[in-house]
Amino acid sequence: HRSSPHKTQMPLLLVPSVALLGLVLQPPSPAARSVRAPRAGRVLLGWGPDPVWSDQSVESISDAGEGLKAITIDAALDGFGKGGQYLQIREPGAEKAGIFAIASAPGASPLEFLIKEQPPSDWSPGTGWLTGASAGAALEMSQAMGSGFLKTDDALEGISTVLLFAVGSGISPIRSVIESGALDGKSVELFYGARTPAMMSYTDKFAAWEELGVSVTPVISQPEGTGWEGCTGYVQDVAREKGIADPKATALLLCGMKGMAVAIKEMAEEAGIPEERVLANF
Repeated sequence: HRSSPHKTQMPLLLVPSVALLGLVLQPPSPAARSVRAPRAGRVLLGWGPDPVWSDQSVESISDAGEGLKAITIDAALDGFGKGGQYLQIREPGAEKAGIFAIASAPGASPLEFLIKEQPPSDWSPGTGWLTGASAGAALEMSQAMGSGFLKTDDALEGISTVLLFAVGSGISPIRSVIESGALDGKSVELFYGARTPAMMSYTDKFAAWEELGVSVTPVISQPEGTGWEGCTGYVQDVAREKGIADPKATALLLCGMKGMAVAIKEMAEEAGIPEERVLANF
């Protein structure tokens, strides 16, 4: 499977998803269709309650792929019950906060996050203060937010096949829903993309996910010179080529870039999968 050379894409805000930068800003209003920097130096959350901050600290930090860090926080988290939920983290006393998908499953301890190294900007505090931190570093953390991928208890009623799509650090909330047990009893396939093998996280978990019944298909978009022998191109192209055997009983969960999300929604529409079965966590 090959496609044209990788092109840089902007994080998805127009289609609900967790941006691969590990942090997302809410557009100025629910009707907004473009990203504009907030006038005030604050993150505005139009989709949920105001954050309730608690003082916490980094338990551990480790490399999780090129430009990615795995961070754990040993803390109880109010309201965390579904894979795909997220929370806010900020430096103590800071006005700006980042929004991060929770990588660990509900009930698991400690809390885990997969965070991409990102410089600050006019609209974001960046992640360098966190990805460059050491164990014991202080931070402020909000309660869990969002409804996850499966926003209702019957979201997968009548569904026998679930296709999962993730790119880069978008694997974080997908991991949470896999390990939550919410997909047990379904036929599940994960299409997980990264530019190079070195930028792919959680490869050490693939075998465990397979034991949970998830067929893992890693896809590399820039394989040249890496020795990669698996699928290449983009996840949506690999999935499109494989086809969808039973569209009426299939649901799609996705977290990734705008281009991927748009292509997957188009693929679902062509296959006859209704839009309400294309599920994102934002």
